[in-house]
Amino acid sequence: MMSDYLPPSFESARSSKITVSDLSVSYGNFVALRDLNLEIPHGQITALVGPSGCGKSTFLHSLNRLTDLIAGCRVRGRIRLDDNLEITDSATDVLALRRHIGMVFQKPNPFPQSIRRNFEIPLREHGALKSEIPEIIECCLKDVGLWDEVSDRLDRSAANLSGGQQQRLCIARALALNPKVILFDEPCSALDPLASAVVEDYIAELRGRITVVIVTHNLAQARRIADRLAVFWVREGAGTVVETGVASEIFKNQTDPDAKRYLSGERG
Repeated sequence: MMSDYLPPSFESARSSKITVSDLSVSYGNFVALRDLNLEIPHGQITALVGPSGCGKSTFLHSLNRLTDLIAGCRVRGRIRLDDNLEITDSATDVLALRRHIGMVFQKPNPFPQSIRRNFEIPLREHGALKSEIPEIIECCLKDVGLWDEVSDRLDRSAANLSGGQQQRLCIARALALNPKVILFDEPCSALDPLASAVVEDYIAELRGRITVVIVTHNLAQARRIADRLAVFWVREGAGTVVETGVASEIFKNQTDPDAKRYLSGERG
């Protein structure tokens, strides 16, 4: 018997669209996001850009309910995955949701265990069969170009890998759960330029297979890899989206004056 926990390489694209309606997020009395509306298309790379403190990471964390882990955080509005999963519904199974919507953070965060255990722990938690785990590990490590580098040391600590290798391991670990969406929160900011280029190239290769949402302060990176762009800004004391659309078009022509100054390098 086989479970359905096969990585994207084994099947056709499983990416999905996300629809955000009137989203507001607050921490106590502080409103981080207010009345945000955004459509994140199926199978494309959507980059979230804007100055620090305008709610980009808060928004990203709301997409897979990481906001639940923050004391005093309140989320209002509606987020839907496809047309059938209400992310913000209190009845939604959060563990299952995070299998569908994976996350890769700014700083690589492999578990302080072996490379093999970095896969076994989440796969077993989500119900994968023991017999299929070796195949999933090999497939996902090959997918991010790590297999030839680590196949002879799977039982050694993941902490011994370089920063770029650790980040690719974290991407492979997210892929192992066969997600529909992967969220990236500045995934290259802690890496050297060469390692950053390798990770960026891999993210670009996910296009069409998985829906990608990436927060980046690197506008050149957004130009290179993004299909869609959402420019965040603070309005009336809270973050919101002030410009959104096809990335190449937004970089050429902006209707919002703050977005125009930010994308031209005058502000931000």
